Amino acid sequence: MEPRHKVNMEIKFIYNSNQIKEREALGYIKSLDQHYINEFNVYKEQFTERQLADLAQKLGVSVLELINKESEFYQDDMEDGNYDDNDLLGLIKRNPGLLKTPIADFGKSAKFISSPYDFNNLDIVFNSIKDDLSNSDEK
Repeated sequence: MEPRHKVNMEIKFIYNSNQIKEREALGYIKSLDQHYINEFNVYKEQFTERQLADLAQKLGVSVLELINKESEFYQDDMEDGNYDDNDLLGLIKRNPGLLKTPIADFGKSAKFISSPYDFNNLDIVFNSIKDDLSNSDEK
């Protein structure tokens, strides 16, 4: 049997381990074995405000759009508040359940994941990135 080769791309999978669907998504993604998966559990590791701002930029969204409006903290404590970006970044840092997850971070870009099956479509993206990064002699 020929060994399976991983595409030379790392995915940082940012997820909330308190959510069963996100743990299931992690299991599915790890089973694909086509990419290097770097797990980032928001309840075990912490973002800095700068990292969160960079993540919003990679996603192409405002800081407010990083917020999970379904979270209990948002609904109980924030829904009617008026916050600037710095306030929001600090709140997300201190309350990791506020971050809308899961997110796949590819280094220069990122994407909210609505279903684990989104990763099936990402192989097309990875292959095009790999083609762009490789030398013309390697294609």
